[in-house]
Amino acid sequence: MTGVPAGGAVRAPVRVPGDSVVNGPVLAAAHGPCCVVPTAPDEATSVPDPVALVGRHAERDLVDGLVDGVPHRGGALLLSGEPGIGKSMMLRHAAARCQGAQVLWACGVESEAVLPYAVLADVLLPLRHHFGELPSAQRRAVEGCLALTDVAEPNPYAVCAGALGVLAAAGEAWPLLVLVDDLHWADPSSRQILQFVARRLATERVALVMATRSGQDEDGIRESVPHTVLGPLTDDECWTLLRRQALDRTDPAADRIVRLAHGNPLVLVEYAAALARTRAGGAEPWDDSWEEPGPLVERAWRGQLRMLPPRSREALVYVAAGRTPQWPLLQKALAVDGLTTADLDAAEAAGLVRMRNGACELRHPVLRPVVLGQCATVRRLEVYRRLAALSTGELQTWYLAAAASGPDESVAARLVSDARQARQRGALATAAPAWHRAAELSPDPADAARRLFEAAHDAFYGGTTRDAAEWCEQALSHSPDPLLTADIELLRGQACTWLGDPGRAHQLLVGAARTVESVDRSRASQLYGAAVVPATMDGQMRAACDIAARCDELADGTRGGRRRHAAVMRARAQALGGDVSEGRTALLALLEETRDRPGPEERQATMEIAQGLSWTGDGDLARRVLDTVIEGIRRDNRPALLPYALLARCEVETWSRWPMARADAAEALRWAKEFGHLAMTGYALVQLARLDALRGDFTGCQERVAQYERWCGSRMRGLALFARGALGTSALAAGDPEAAGGHLEAAFAMADQMGLVNPSLMPWVADLAEACLRTGARERAVAVADWLRERATTTGLAWPAAAHARCRVMLARSAEEAADWLAVAERVHADTEMAFEWARTRLVAGEVLRRFRRPSAAREPLLLAQRTFTALGAVPWAVRAEAEVAATGHRTAVHGNEPPPVALLTPQELQVARAIGEGLSNVEAAASLFLSRKTIEAHLTRVYRKLGVRSRSDLARCLAHAGVTG
Repeated sequence: MTGVPAGGAVRAPVRVPGDSVVNGPVLAAAHGPCCVVPTAPDEATSVPDPVALVGRHAERDLVDGLVDGVPHRGGALLLSGEPGIGKSMMLRHAAARCQGAQVLWACGVESEAVLPYAVLADVLLPLRHHFGELPSAQRRAVEGCLALTDVAEPNPYAVCAGALGVLAAAGEAWPLLVLVDDLHWADPSSRQILQFVARRLATERVALVMATRSGQDEDGIRESVPHTVLGPLTDDECWTLLRRQALDRTDPAADRIVRLAHGNPLVLVEYAAALARTRAGGAEPWDDSWEEPGPLVERAWRGQLRMLPPRSREALVYVAAGRTPQWPLLQKALAVDGLTTADLDAAEAAGLVRMRNGACELRHPVLRPVVLGQCATVRRLEVYRRLAALSTGELQTWYLAAAASGPDESVAARLVSDARQARQRGALATAAPAWHRAAELSPDPADAARRLFEAAHDAFYGGTTRDAAEWCEQALSHSPDPLLTADIELLRGQACTWLGDPGRAHQLLVGAARTVESVDRSRASQLYGAAVVPATMDGQMRAACDIAARCDELADGTRGGRRRHAAVMRARAQALGGDVSEGRTALLALLEETRDRPGPEERQATMEIAQGLSWTGDGDLARRVLDTVIEGIRRDNRPALLPYALLARCEVETWSRWPMARADAAEALRWAKEFGHLAMTGYALVQLARLDALRGDFTGCQERVAQYERWCGSRMRGLALFARGALGTSALAAGDPEAAGGHLEAAFAMADQMGLVNPSLMPWVADLAEACLRTGARERAVAVADWLRERATTTGLAWPAAAHARCRVMLARSAEEAADWLAVAERVHADTEMAFEWARTRLVAGEVLRRFRRPSAAREPLLLAQRTFTALGAVPWAVRAEAEVAATGHRTAVHGNEPPPVALLTPQELQVARAIGEGLSNVEAAASLFLSRKTIEAHLTRVYRKLGVRSRSDLARCLAHAGVTG
């Protein structure tokens, strides 16, 4: 830096990492605070403004205490941590915190580490006007080391004392904060002087905060300066940082970023930026090219790798190349290369590797490509071959595959054998990458296509849907066989559906079906059948019905799974399209065919049948079937279908069993996000939004819908009407019938446009009639009631009949008419489990009867409604019923149906309680719910406390009484 002349501001070059020099403002100390603000150091160039610091509460307290006290006392603090952990952000926080003081920045630069006193010059030259206050010997020594005068071999102690004197003089004139970043790249002379100064600032108005990387302590500065280590951010802090990058927990890619980053904020921010660039370029939702380490991450780690001794770098390649670098194998491999485990000491000291469970592993997964990328290809392949020679079984196969520099059928065949064995064990997540690598090594394109298809199949059913979609694309580019191409297109369409692009999936599947129809009618039927679900999710119900009919027509005469699949799709389409009776008959017959079939395809068919039965009024049967399906999925450890099955069961439970419905939807949301199932994520969010609306959690409902809209946008039109329906019900519960009417009219119009005529999927239609009536639109309310009557007559379903009766109660012109329709509703509800809907009907009946001055007749339905609402936890409805009860002259408090204890449990606690209540041991429950035994025990302890039970038998009785089990 240049010196600062007395008086006024100048522009001075500021040193930053690398070779660039940028300008920063320097204010003369004689006239006020001096602030030198450089371009951010390497780990912070993409980090937000210091005021946006996330977490670091303990570290901030240390920095704040030091900075706040600088007008009265001085001190020093050393911050250390791995590259990108946020050291520079802490320095920025200190600068922002420091008000009314001079702030000086200095930064070590790797290319200048060999230049004596380079960093000291950055600190002292802006304060040159204070050099005259030093004793002459110290002044000559300081000016000599900074090459301002010719001094032969300046006294090191004099330089140290002079540096302290300059800082003390500056602090006396105006409190001073000195910030030194990248101390590990500072020249040794500057480090020694800064260490000297740091120990002697207690009585000066000078604070010194320095930042260095972990493991860089060859001169013992940590032992002489107060020191704190910046560790990784917590998961919650990672999510806070990602939300600032416009990512939230519903985004599967964001969840992947959190896992990749291991709490490193630079990795989080850079991957978020890479993801944003990938998506802005129109990439598919499953595109994961953003996962490659970016330039900031690579630069940060490369610099630290270059500082290792050559033998350490050579040994580190074995750690990066090893799939399971157990210590004995690593020792043998290093010995073959003339290395020892002691060669890794420097890497361990630098925080690049660590020992865990008898294995040596890299500190961060992002280090692996950086380490291997700096290694020559020939060297890397040689390392893999040596590891293969020392290994056996599947591990040896993988090392051979990594060592292959081109197509190699012998290695590909070994991978295929391993993949088949893994599939037989149910380890689809292991089988899928083995199939994929085998395809990469296959000399024959036909073999490559087949193996890529197998990889995609296992990836899809193993829960890695993005991989499945990508590998299908690759397989299509290799496939010469039209029949194999049809099978690949089928799987690709299914993957696109779960990834949240049902419109594209629908088009792909129908296009593939038309292409193969003249060659293989059976495969065409299967493709048409698979297009039914995405067409439905895309809001094209009429197209779905037409496709299903064509699917069934082409399957005529076939047998086995394809015939059954076609029949299931046709029956579901009939149920959605309004032909409920015929659809129900077909679904019941198909259920008998698929019972107790263990395969994933058969289990999916059973699940789809059960969901279809929930639309035909067979909710109890659907729930029992789904219980069996979910139990089988958990038992076999194949959770890919779990989100769908849980949400199908949630649909049924929402009619009366809200705690269980909420638990299922919450678990489904967690799995959907983990698998990257955008469609299931959106489906779970709108289900939870409806549950929030029913309970009167207006804020929760709005937040769920907002998450759905941010994540799904307009890509899943079939779910949009459910989101609008939830908002409408929520507004009605909040006492805003005008807003409710707006949302519900929009939902009703969407349903009509889509061709949805099954009222079981429109449980908010009676709410629309009530909203219309309360806003004075009686004729519209009558029209809605007439629509429900027509649907009840056509479909034979109980729900529209009960809803129609409620509407007629609301529209009654006399007390007698209201009582008659209440009796009709009671007959309908006698054979159904719709507690909330029945309570709603009783509530409006009591309101109407009281309006007609029949308080005695109104009292009983109102009391029953209030008890039901209280038991369900439907707070706004309970409050409304209580007010009506009081208006009838009934002053006694309502007792007998307080909220059940299970309402106190969180969704995951309820799932654990349900598993234990059904007789599972802790170990079995852990396996079933994909949790650890300790997690089960922790949840169970809280469940016992909340429910007031002391044994498993007490728990089972409590859950049975609440209707959770049994």
